[in-house]
Amino acid sequence: MNASIDEYEEEEAALWVARHMGGPVDATAFSEWLAGGQGRRELFDAMWASCMDDAVTAALQSRGTDQDNEPLFQADRAEQRSHLGRRAVAFGAVAASLAAVLAFSWQPLRFALAPAQTYETGPGQVREVTLADGSIVVLNGASSIQVTIAGERRYVKLQEGEALFEVRHDKERPFTVAAGDGRVTVLGTRFDLALNGEQVDLEVTRGLVRFAGQGGDASGVLVPAAHRSALVKGRPTEPERFDVQGDPAWRGGWLEVADMPLERLVPRLERWTGKTIVVQDRSLLAKRVAGRFRLSEPGVVLESLGVIYGFSVRETPQSYLIETQ
Repeated sequence: MNASIDEYEEEEAALWVARHMGGPVDATAFSEWLAGGQGRRELFDAMWASCMDDAVTAALQSRGTDQDNEPLFQADRAEQRSHLGRRAVAFGAVAASLAAVLAFSWQPLRFALAPAQTYETGPGQVREVTLADGSIVVLNGASSIQVTIAGERRYVKLQEGEALFEVRHDKERPFTVAAGDGRVTVLGTRFDLALNGEQVDLEVTRGLVRFAGQGGDASGVLVPAAHRSALVKGRPTEPERFDVQGDPAWRGGWLEVADMPLERLVPRLERWTGKTIVVQDRSLLAKRVAGRFRLSEPGVVLESLGVIYGFSVRETPQSYLIETQ
């Protein structure tokens, strides 16, 4: 089995096994899941093989055959006693095999079937939530997370936007956050994670974080406190040091950037407006900007940048259009 497959993939595979055993499944969704990651087919097959072990199949067949033919044995008490003995053996085989299956898949199935909670914010809204394990998450505007905490796992998916995590230390239960193609794993720490276009940005203010891409741990880097990294084309960059100054500026409604391409500024501003920001001249995306901006006034921010960097801004009911002057 592929060594890069993590526990989350095991839980997903276990859930698909449970769905197949429970009845008809969505064939399209199952095919899309199989095609969505390396090693998923072989992981599913291994779990399915465990559940379809020969001992289980033989025992169930024996039990079914005995029950179907039971009236034939009623005239012969001796044969009926033999039949009951065979049923006992069959039940014993079933119990033993199912025990082995449960030992293999109970934890993944338990986690996969645990209810997930979703927390989200609207544009310009900042929200603080306390998770079931005591960890605290602060959501930036237009952001969304899905949280599952059960058994030995703590798992969060950053579905959109940005969040600041204050993770309660628990050495027995790692805390994992997935964002795009990136994966962060910690025991207890404080970090900011953001989906900015096709890039995933990480800033660690306390503790130590493992940051990995699609290649799993093999492609991961350790990011210590006061360092940042970004996932670019599926791989994390080398950690770079930055000055930690308390909470991120966005908690107070500000955005502070230094030598940042306009392309990376756009998603940060969009989190604070219900409008999209459309850059019609793609060459403008490479413009490097700097400054301290009030996030609640994205139109003013864009117009001020336009004066400095030579572009115009046209506002429509749905968007801000950035054009070359």
